[in-house]
Amino acid sequence: MKLGSKIENLKIMKNAGISVPEFETFSFDELVVSEEEIKKALKICEGKSASEKSGILKEAVKKSVRVKKKIKLEGERFSVRSSSCVEDSAENSFAGQFDTFLDVEKSEIAQKITECVCSLYNENVLVYMEKAGFDIGMLKMNVIVQKMIDSDVSGIVFTANPQGILNETVIVAGRGLGENVVSDKIDTTSYYYSLTDNIYYYDGKENLLSDEKVHEIIEASKIICKYIGKHTDIEFAIENNKLYILQARPITTLSDKNPIIFDNSNIVESYPGLSLPLTVSFVETVFAGVFKDAGRRLLKNKKELEKRYDILENTVGTANGRLYYNLNSWYSAIKFLPFSKKIIAVWQELVGVKYKEYDESKNEISPFIKASVYFNTLTELLATPRNMKKLNERFINIKNYVYKRFEEEMSAKEILELYDKIQEQLLSCWGITLLNDTYAFIFTGLLKARLKKKYDDHEELANSYISGITDIESMMPVREMVRIAVEKDGMTKDEYNRRVSEYLDVYGDRCLEELKLETETFRTNPAMFDAKIREFAENKEKLVQLLEDKIQDTDEIIKRDAITRFLSKKSILGIGNREIQRLNRSRIFGMVREAVLRMGEIYAKQNCIETKRDVFYLTLDELRSLADKPCDMRETVYVRKKKYEMYSLLPAYSRIIFSEKAFDKNHRNINMATLQSSKDEMVGVPCSNGIVEGEAYIVMDVKKVESVKDKILITKTTDPGWVFLLAEAKGVVSEKGSLLSHTAIISRELGIPAVVGIENLLSTLKNGDIIRIDGSTGVVKLIKKA
Repeated sequence: MKLGSKIENLKIMKNAGISVPEFETFSFDELVVSEEEIKKALKICEGKSASEKSGILKEAVKKSVRVKKKIKLEGERFSVRSSSCVEDSAENSFAGQFDTFLDVEKSEIAQKITECVCSLYNENVLVYMEKAGFDIGMLKMNVIVQKMIDSDVSGIVFTANPQGILNETVIVAGRGLGENVVSDKIDTTSYYYSLTDNIYYYDGKENLLSDEKVHEIIEASKIICKYIGKHTDIEFAIENNKLYILQARPITTLSDKNPIIFDNSNIVESYPGLSLPLTVSFVETVFAGVFKDAGRRLLKNKKELEKRYDILENTVGTANGRLYYNLNSWYSAIKFLPFSKKIIAVWQELVGVKYKEYDESKNEISPFIKASVYFNTLTELLATPRNMKKLNERFINIKNYVYKRFEEEMSAKEILELYDKIQEQLLSCWGITLLNDTYAFIFTGLLKARLKKKYDDHEELANSYISGITDIESMMPVREMVRIAVEKDGMTKDEYNRRVSEYLDVYGDRCLEELKLETETFRTNPAMFDAKIREFAENKEKLVQLLEDKIQDTDEIIKRDAITRFLSKKSILGIGNREIQRLNRSRIFGMVREAVLRMGEIYAKQNCIETKRDVFYLTLDELRSLADKPCDMRETVYVRKKKYEMYSLLPAYSRIIFSEKAFDKNHRNINMATLQSSKDEMVGVPCSNGIVEGEAYIVMDVKKVESVKDKILITKTTDPGWVFLLAEAKGVVSEKGSLLSHTAIISRELGIPAVVGIENLLSTLKNGDIIRIDGSTGVVKLIKKA
């Protein structure tokens, strides 16, 4: 670029309608009347130090530069900025290497222009150039004279977090001039804005930017990125509430060649909010075991399987105390399957992945292995219903064995041996559940596609055909609880206690957030069960309907359409088996929870930790180490608790795109802010038919939920334990989810309308708003604001 990218970028932004302060440019060619002095100086510099070179070359510049052009800008104060031929390029930023002068009076502009050109040969620049292999003889300095903005607030925008988050914009703002922000002379506030979720938080002592101004900066930066580069560093100033962009340059330190994509679609249903270190380490172990088993079934080749351990062991990840799917690994794994493009499309829809783009390059696999995988996939899918039945029988046997062992006194090592048996006997063969998910996804996707092709009301028909599974396992716990609540008044105390004991033995692990080991369940805290029985007893009239078998009438379409009938039957079979194993999964977590709580008691007695529940702040590997050699872990627990206090203040991003490696954040003064939406009508995925109108009840933390009777629940997501809340609610709407999510399945069985997948739902509705939801069309309408 002849005038340097800094000048060219200013021209581009001005033409794009960005508010840029008035400026004039001075090229190196028109400033330097003779280059002979500089050429002579360059010869003299040979063999000299960088410091000596700098002095000689600057003297040559002073003799050579003349400012002949008259300054046309109006005003009293100006800024004089460099724009060298090598500055702010996509490869090299030279940030802070050249001189900039602020608050320059008109009479001083010529002098400052000369000094700006002289900075071309600053000692630090010469050292940098030599290391980078640049020819200093090719250097040229152009200069920008810009009208000075007397900023109230100024700062820098990084359109991608320079720490390595590509979909998070960072705004660093401070009072006064931008020079003070860059040189750390004043306190600053940093704003972290998720470009995926349109939510942000700030870290600092004071909030310097209004919601409107943050939004304005974000929108301006998006426009600038279209013209200058995907990841851009932007300097801004705000004077009398007007935003000015002073300069922009590419961020040269970030790579997006191989990004790591964390997405909480679907997994957030099981792990909403924070998950403590023990849960995270156990979940990583579970997913690795499940995917390896699925890979073993499809490859049936140990050597080929081991080659892909890096993919299969990294399907989940954690950031800031929250669990995410690592989509890179998921897509890589699915691409081994036949018809992978179609399967990925169905998987994305049914899991609720919003952003569909992925790396479509093919996996490196020999034709023989590929043919083998295709054959094995087909045979395994055909055998899935039979294998799911075998898995259930195996689970029952190991569950009985484990709880019999729990009746005995055990050491920490013996408890770990029992845990290893659970892992060996169950988790090592749980890969069949992934194949069953694929089975359910395929047949549900085919059913929806067929109905969409033939009927206008295809969404409503699809919901009808895959609901009404009268013996669906997920409904059993709430039905039995309702039965106890209804019959309690006629029971003796002993009979009630017996019924409660039987319930806890079978369903005691099914509760809100049941797949977090740290969660208090009905089994670990029976008082919670008694409280829920009292709550249900007050709502008998509605809940008693759950005791009636729901038999779905066979539609005329199904009677006369054999293909639809077949697809519907297979979908129901896959979904039914899916729910059986989801409940069994909660029971596995219940067994592990019991095991680690017992280890927590042992380690607390040994003064390794303060209380038994501190065990949840340790990892599985640390529990093993303590069993071999007890040591004081109280400081480790304390530090992690402090970290989790900080994590709890961070917003839950639905997607994080890391440049290279996932990492956790660290902040001091976090404050949360959300861009409010004003939409009166939203559309999501219809999941359970029916229309209801009622009061919105926002659920941010299930632990703080009060009565939800006859209210419409508004939430980020749900998990299987929500069946106890949904049973009393009028309807439910969630930001996340799909046709096969927990929200959808349980709502259909309860017969309440449900809509999922509505973006910015929690920033649109408030507690007490009157809304109408249509579970057949997916429309949610705000009738009256609170």
